[in-house]
Amino acid sequence: MAADSEVSGVDGGESGTVYQERADAHHLVHAHRLNRIISAILIVVVIGLVPWEVFLGMTLPSRFRANNWAFLWVGFDAILIAVLLYVAWAMWFRRQIMIAVAMVAGTLLMTDAYFDVVTSIGTKGEWVTLLTALGGEIPLGLVFYWVAWQVMKRSIAAFHLAMGGSGPPPKLRDAPLVFLQTNLAGRDSEPSKLHRTNGS
Repeated sequence: MAADSEVSGVDGGESGTVYQERADAHHLVHAHRLNRIISAILIVVVIGLVPWEVFLGMTLPSRFRANNWAFLWVGFDAILIAVLLYVAWAMWFRRQIMIAVAMVAGTLLMTDAYFDVVTSIGTKGEWVTLLTALGGEIPLGLVFYWVAWQVMKRSIAAFHLAMGGSGPPPKLRDAPLVFLQTNLAGRDSEPSKLHRTNGS
């Protein structure tokens, strides 16, 4: 067969490279398709949440006696402490996962500030929560967002340079998802390819 003769006409290294390239191409097509499916699902979920938000705004009472109030906030703060420790570890050892945990930490701080302020309005402690939110939680959350943004920008710039790109690297919002493929073990430890999943 023609396909067999073509495969037999190359040595083991070349045939392994061809096989690896085909496997990578199949993986990238699958990843691109999965991204589109998840994106479509999220759009449907967001559309469904709009009438749900309207329903909640019209039916929820302005006051509600909640159970397990202490456990709620102690548990939330325990999670926040754990995430902050993880961010500190990732920043100290310069780990790439710092991007994700910094975003999580910033979101937790913003959420903490939001609930503290909203639930304390009209109470004696509203000024304390406003001061802690404006003077601590919100600024620190913004710092974490800024750090994650800077690391992502520098990572994209490094990828752009590694691929021999000309001109400045793309902006963060315009940069496609990238996968850095390394050669098989025993052949080379340096990055060999940078695949994009933007459909092009």
